[in-house]
Amino acid sequence: MKTYARRLTDTVAIKKIMAEKGFKTISSLADQSGINRNTLGKVIDGKAQPSSDTMFRLVDTLGIPAAEAGKIFFAVNLRDA
Repeated sequence: MKTYARRLTDTVAIKKIMAEKGFKTISSLADQSGINRNTLGKVIDGKAQPSSDTMFRLVDTLGIPAAEAGKIFFAVNLRDA
């Protein structure tokens, strides 16, 4: 039976991009992106995986290039590999 590594969102990368783009709080990013503040908080804290809509909104609002977005939102958790 083949085992697949669990994929996680790279929250450190999101926080770094937030800072680079001038978003100082989760609330400010939530307001700009239209994502519920509680949902966004859980994603950024690593407590929840984002839906495709949430990923799209983050990518669009933060101006993340597609290749980088793939690495951020589909990072492999090597601990589970």
